[in-house]
Amino acid sequence: MSETLPLFHENPYLKQLDCRVDLLERDDMGLPFALLGQTVFYPQGGGQLGDRGVLSIPVTEAGFALPELEIVATKKREDQIRHYLNINDEAFAFLSAHAVGQKATASLDWSLRYHQMRIHSAMHLIHCMLEETLGRSIPHPVRSPLSDAGGENQYEFIEEFDENSLRQATAALNAFCSASHEIRTEADTSKGHGFRWWQCENWSIPCGGVHVRNTQEIGLVTSSMKIKKNTTRVNITLSAEAQALGE
Repeated sequence: MSETLPLFHENPYLKQLDCRVDLLERDDMGLPFALLGQTVFYPQGGGQLGDRGVLSIPVTEAGFALPELEIVATKKREDQIRHYLNINDEAFAFLSAHAVGQKATASLDWSLRYHQMRIHSAMHLIHCMLEETLGRSIPHPVRSPLSDAGGENQYEFIEEFDENSLRQATAALNAFCSASHEIRTEADTSKGHGFRWWQCENWSIPCGGVHVRNTQEIGLVTSSMKIKKNTTRVNITLSAEAQALGE
């Protein structure tokens, strides 16, 4: 089976796509998924959630018509992107018999995707602003998991900065975002297949996720921090004010 052609890096604002169902299968846990010839669905990875949405396949047979199928998770396996479906055994059997090779339409849960794009760049920028505030570099977070609600940079150190420094960095971030700065992402084949950079002004951070194209889209950022064992965790949440910019 050929690899899935990803379209989300070149056009992260593409919300819907006409595609083809290449395969319907179950994974090792018995969970059903579809492979599409190309996709706008970003697979879970790098801390970012896998996209959710719906898959519409205009196939009917003997009175059986498929409703819009819920895509509940998206994961990558080698060069293929699996779109996990919320379907029962009857629908799975029908799909297996009639849907493979057929045209379909895949539509993102745009509210989720756009929030992930906004929060992902905010997580990079709060690190950059902490370094600016401190006047020195600090080790990058070892993990930056995102959720439906916000994101968290997890650092394997303590006492590199305090709550006052974080407040200053957050204020600087909000001012920076409102001033409108371009955000870019690009592939770097010299570092291997799939390697990508996130870039804003003079900052470059390795990241294969999806992001907004301008800092104004991030909107207002709020932050907090906590120390747990030998880690410092910076939590970020966003206002809803900039949401309409991505529509």
